[in-house]
Amino acid sequence: MRVRGRRALVTAGSSGLGAAIAASLRADGAEVFITGTGPHTGEVARDIGAADWAIADFTQPGAAATAAAAAREALGGIDILVSNTGGTRAAKASELSAEDWDSAYRLLLNSAISLTSAVLPAMSAAGWGRLIYVTSVGVVKPLPLLHLSNVMRAGVAALARSLAAEVAPNGVTTHVIAPAHIDTPRRRALAAARAAAADAPVAELEQRQLATELPIGRWGRPDEIAELVTHLCSDFAGFQTGQTHVVDGGMTST
Repeated sequence: MRVRGRRALVTAGSSGLGAAIAASLRADGAEVFITGTGPHTGEVARDIGAADWAIADFTQPGAAATAAAAAREALGGIDILVSNTGGTRAAKASELSAEDWDSAYRLLLNSAISLTSAVLPAMSAAGWGRLIYVTSVGVVKPLPLLHLSNVMRAGVAALARSLAAEVAPNGVTTHVIAPAHIDTPRRRALAAARAAAADAPVAELEQRQLATELPIGRWGRPDEIAELVTHLCSDFAGFQTGQTHVVDGGMTST
């Protein structure tokens, strides 16, 4: 029970990586509050035994701060922040509008800033905290058709690294999770988009990716990300901070 008694806010915790992380933290003893954008969020919260949940669309002004306030009220405080979001539009740069960029900023970067601002003062005062930012391998190797994500998530990673030395004396650590090819609905949606752009069958594209991009030769599992996050949120990882953890099946090593 590595995080027993800790209180965690996991955003976008109703599906994909967020749901796996929330379930792992809860199984290891944390009290958990999740956010999501759909009505199934409550069902997921009940399934994992979360303390409470909220609907939160981070593209809307003030949504992140409101979610943090709701989590703080439900949990009595927040020791762990897992700043996680859904994905942005996959498209060529020439096809992106100013509205696309504004929405991506609010969803990805502004939400991370707002959530951090909401939870960090109390963490620092308590002398213990964990700031975990779930991004994408695009922060170390930009991905095709994901310009919105590549740019905004790079800002999130910079936030985590910028904070690391400043907050470490207060017992607060920061980490960036940079996954790729994890078998979630988002991965499958991106595969479909890339296949459509290449006018190729999805299965053919996926087999080519497995053969050429992933030395491990399989898709990653959400629980593999969740286990890493749970470890980083524990006291066993108290001497680690300011790191970017690439989990990509060896993709960036080739």
